[in-house]
Amino acid sequence: MRIHYKLSWLLLNLMERLLFGFLVTGRERIPRTGAVIIASNHISYCDPPVVGSGVPREVFFLAKEELFRNRLFGWLISRYNAIPLRRSVGDVGALKKAVGLLKEGRAVLMFPEGTRSLTGRLLKPKPGVGMIAALTSSPVVPAYVRGTNCLRDALFRKTRLEVAFGDPIMPPGKAEGGGYHKDDYGAITQEVMRRIADLAGEKDQGPQNHSV
Repeated sequence: MRIHYKLSWLLLNLMERLLFGFLVTGRERIPRTGAVIIASNHISYCDPPVVGSGVPREVFFLAKEELFRNRLFGWLISRYNAIPLRRSVGDVGALKKAVGLLKEGRAVLMFPEGTRSLTGRLLKPKPGVGMIAALTSSPVVPAYVRGTNCLRDALFRKTRLEVAFGDPIMPPGKAEGGGYHKDDYGAITQEVMRRIADLAGEKDQGPQNHSV
């Protein structure tokens, strides 16, 4: 970790523990070196720093382009490895940056659902995580975050702020002919979401469609 990232990581962990009783489980399942995708559910704008504070290495993440319109805030999140993503179109440039970072052996945080769940329940995922995992042969560590959408309750210990990490998922080998079929990307992402649901204790509650 770079110095400013490490200091901020330590301070954030301390504040989260003192204020919200922050709990991290499964941290040892995250590879300490080499490419890895952290794939988490998404319920709050606070998810990137909270999930990132549970990862024992420097993390890069995709953030919607609108967050960069405020120059000061955009500069700040860029300092902590945010990559602008245009969600209204297929942002090939942002995905190429994520692929490049993984090929450099970095950790990239992604949200398979592609948007926040306003109910807290898991949404139907997009195929992006599976595509990038397949293209880079990167393991995917599923993550489940809880409490970021109700920080006041966590402050008063009515709920707990926590992140749980699962075992890494390796994308399958390339199909015969040296490539992947488009359906493979969706299948990988669906498996990631299933593991996230397992972490959430929602084995009998599948992802739901989202109209937004």
